[in-house]
Amino acid sequence: MSTVEIEILGIVAAILVNAASIPQVLKTATTKQVRDISLPFWMILLMGAFLWAIYGILVRGIALILSSLVTCSLCLTMIALILRYR
Repeated sequence: MSTVEIEILGIVAAILVNAASIPQVLKTATTKQVRDISLPFWMILLMGAFLWAIYGILVRGIALILSSLVTCSLCLTMIALILRYR
């Protein structure tokens, strides 16, 4: 695979991974129901995404950096919703 194809693969993967969290965030924001949502899950995911962002910066992987920052934003949003509606 060429470098461009590899970068496209990374971007597509990043879009899919981040898109997976969006329905949960939207549902939680609209229903305000958080009883069955795991706060530790979102906190661990946030820590992992943050570390991936640091790694992406160190290896200069733009797709990894952007994806990780979006994931961090989604996690922080979800954590805020959980804490607000608990």
